[in-house]
Order: sequence, then structure tokens, then C-alpha cells
Amino acid sequence: MVTTRMCDEMILFGLKVEDGRRWYSIDERDWRPMKIGETVLPGFFWIPVADDENGAWSSYWMRLQPGARSLEHQHDSTELILILDGVFTDDDGTNFLPGQTVCYPAGSKHRTSSEEGCTVLVVARTGSKIVSQSRGTGA
Repeated sequence: MVTTRMCDEMILFGLKVEDGRRWYSIDERDWRPMKIGETVLPGFFWIPVADDENGAWSSYWMRLQPGARSLEHQHDSTELILILDGVFTDDDGTNFLPGQTVCYPAGSKHRTSSEEGCTVLVVARTGSKIVSQSRGTGA
């Protein structure tokens, strides 16, 4: 859902770089409030992981606090999500569990939530845009 590319000047406590190789371990100090455009999404946080040097994809960790619900948004490109922990819920009530993936095609619209909270890895070429300020009733 993030629309901003990772910036080189961001200091990430969990990032290690050696001989051009980068690896990242989640560090609680790295979580930042998540935005779509200029709109902050309450209960959503993100940590940038890596960007492809040719702009083919961008990746980031996303954390939903318990009870967090997103605004309805539309994906500008295909988005792949891998659930690390917790339960990630789509607005149709489908729950995705640790180790599962979900892929949203370009142009798709939906809301997401997590009653218990969750952490996911997101990979996409571009971000999203808000299409409704409503958070819906949840799944």
C-alpha cells in the first residue's frame, strides 16, 4: 500500500550491508506509520526492505495492529503478500494465515484488516490509491 519508494537516507536498525549484499532482520525501532499518499492509515506500520534498481518491484514489511482496518484502496500494479504471523483478513472475510500468500491484480479494490494483528511482507511495482474513506464494517 505504500506509495513512496525507499530512501537511501533512511536509517534502519535491522539492516546489514556487506559487499553489496543486503539483509534485514525486523527491529521494532524501524516501524514507521504507513501512508497512502498523504493519508496516514491508523494501526498500519511499515519497514522498507528493498527496491529493484530498475524499478521492477519494491518490498516492505507491513504490520497491522490488532483491530486495524484499512480504507478501501486500489492497486496500481500486482501486489504479492506473504503472511509472516497473525491473521490477515480481506474484506470478503477470507483469512490468510502464516506461510500463505495472497496476490492482488492491478486495478483490484479492497479493504484489509486484522483482528489479532499480523505482520506481512509486501512486494509490488507501484503503490495504491485510496478510493473510499470508509473502513467498512470489517470481516
